[in-house]
Amino acid sequence: MKRWAPVLAALVGGAVAFAIAWHFASADVNKEGDWRNGAARFIGMVSVIGMAVGYIGTSLLTRGVAVTRDGFTISYKPADAVPQGYRELKLLTVGDLVERLKAVGYRPSLEACDALGQRGKPGDPGVPLVGANIALVDPGVRGWVRIELPVPTEGQGRALGLVEIWTERGESAEEMALFTLRALGELVHGLAASRESSRLSEDPVAMLTAGLNERPQRRSGA
Repeated sequence: MKRWAPVLAALVGGAVAFAIAWHFASADVNKEGDWRNGAARFIGMVSVIGMAVGYIGTSLLTRGVAVTRDGFTISYKPADAVPQGYRELKLLTVGDLVERLKAVGYRPSLEACDALGQRGKPGDPGVPLVGANIALVDPGVRGWVRIELPVPTEGQGRALGLVEIWTERGESAEEMALFTLRALGELVHGLAASRESSRLSEDPVAMLTAGLNERPQRRSGA
């Protein structure tokens, strides 16, 4: 239905525009002389404009805001449990990442992603961080960040993952991705990253995020 909505809107818009133009110019259509052709052209022009407005307006509404994709490829060592209290070990979870982002001023909500990276149902902060495929959505950020951290296979020294940046406009999603990388670097051992569009080798995340402020500057309301 969404695919055909702009076409239907164009037909409706053209019909409405034709009716309006006919109301004002129909009396002159049958008159002889130049005005006859002028009235016909006027009605036709208004009808075409109505179709264009209907098609373009509905296309924008049904397709939503255009987003662009960028991101980092990351590599990391298998995660170990971290000490918590006396003789107690805690497995790192997505909630640990969320808490670090909250500490610098973000208010991220979680959405679980499928194998194709499509956002879906609300995410669970209690799932293990390594193995997560989840989107971070903040009301002050124009876009979102998706992280995918596959579980390393047995004998694998380093695992490969992604930090995707989906930007609607501005630089707030880019900045959130860098803060996410910095937080991940505090949680996951040996984290290194490189731009997907770059041919350069990976750098330690601490190097990539060295220029970050203590708190985000691009987030609205920051």
